[in-house]
Amino acid sequence: MSDKPTRPALVNVQTEDSCASFEWQWTQQTVLDSKSTLYRKLFESRGVWYDHYDGKIVADVGSGMGRLTWALAELTRAREIISVELSPMSVAKQRTYITDPRVKFLQADLAIVKFKADVIHAAGVIQHTRDPFVTLSNLIDNLTEGGELFISFYLRTMATQMLQPLRLVLSRLPKRMLWSLTPLLAPLFMVRWAGRESGYKTAMHTAYDWFGSHEFQYYFTDRQIRRLFNQCGIHPHNVIQIAKGLYKVRKGVFPIMLEEELRAF
Repeated sequence: MSDKPTRPALVNVQTEDSCASFEWQWTQQTVLDSKSTLYRKLFESRGVWYDHYDGKIVADVGSGMGRLTWALAELTRAREIISVELSPMSVAKQRTYITDPRVKFLQADLAIVKFKADVIHAAGVIQHTRDPFVTLSNLIDNLTEGGELFISFYLRTMATQMLQPLRLVLSRLPKRMLWSLTPLLAPLFMVRWAGRESGYKTAMHTAYDWFGSHEFQYYFTDRQIRRLFNQCGIHPHNVIQIAKGLYKVRKGVFPIMLEEELRAF
């Protein structure tokens, strides 16, 4: 089987209908989270210190209900925080509880939205975009020189391939019916420690993310992901895999010449 991802016809605009399932999820269902787990997601899991965002412009893209945006406002001394989300109802919900004046809300498509940021967080979003390459390329273009992108991908693994037939069935269910099944599906996403730490309620949301009726959902191999970065102009040595499916990339020239010649010391 070729490892080249199947890409839809190149269309730059993603309709709001494509995220209707997520919109319902984030505006109709609550999720519990703590500053402790959000700190881990922003700092420890990214391998950065508590002052990493000081004075920077930071963006949370595909921000959903805005938990990470809220955490950036609560836990960092970022100069400006940009929340980008396609769903208008989700953006409206964010505005009801995120009141920090540093936060700027953009209701927009990630493939075409324009802004500038020193750090961009793209958690759980790239696989749900119409064209991941176009979206990734635009996000990198929105980085300042030397800026960092933290991005997660759904991985194509034996487990995801085994679950795919189940998703094909469950994704056809009405939203409320699928949500009623998430208590039974949540344990699948609590096998790993990160899932257990986030809690059962969050695992229910993760189950809905995986099995919901989203218009786009892609799975990637590590090789495909690195190829996408390369196609977007990111030097291979400016890519760090932090964890399974989670990468940090840096925009800009890699300044060191690494030679394969063996030296004696």
